[in-house]
Amino acid sequence: MFEDLLKERKSIRKFKETPIEKDKIIKILECGLLSPSACNVQPYRFIVLLGQKKNEFSKEVFDGIFSFSSFVSKAPVLIVIVRIKTNVKMKIGNFVCDTDFSLIDIGIAGEHMVLKATELGLGSLWVGWFDRKKAKKFLKLSKNESPEIIIAIGEKDENPQFRRKKKFEEATTFME
Repeated sequence: MFEDLLKERKSIRKFKETPIEKDKIIKILECGLLSPSACNVQPYRFIVLLGQKKNEFSKEVFDGIFSFSSFVSKAPVLIVIVRIKTNVKMKIGNFVCDTDFSLIDIGIAGEHMVLKATELGLGSLWVGWFDRKKAKKFLKLSKNESPEIIIAIGEKDENPQFRRKKKFEEATTFME
């Protein structure tokens, strides 16, 4: 069952403009909140853009060099995952391990949400190509917050082919 869900989930770039029921959006967000995070810091929050606000936001952040992603504005729901700069303990851990764990945490939360969207029969797309400065201003984020990723969600208006993945042998090494 879980493996079927993983195989069903695809990046959707064509959405119907049909509004998505609020209870479905809430279920998707709740799944993001169920995700684990390093030291349970949960260094993120979610901003949901719908209707006119989504359209205004899209015009701002998918402009100029970022217009390549303007097709995303057709999705009825945009969820911006905002990173909240973490506490001293996390900063030390990030420094010692040379890894920004908040970005990993955001990835886990986002993946929980796109999988829930898939389970609900909806399409989704991770969007990283957008004007972060304009997004930060539009969303009125504090200096401790940054918009890291946008997840577009809506009814699919395409059914893309399954994209080739690396072969198991290419991507996996067992060491005993």
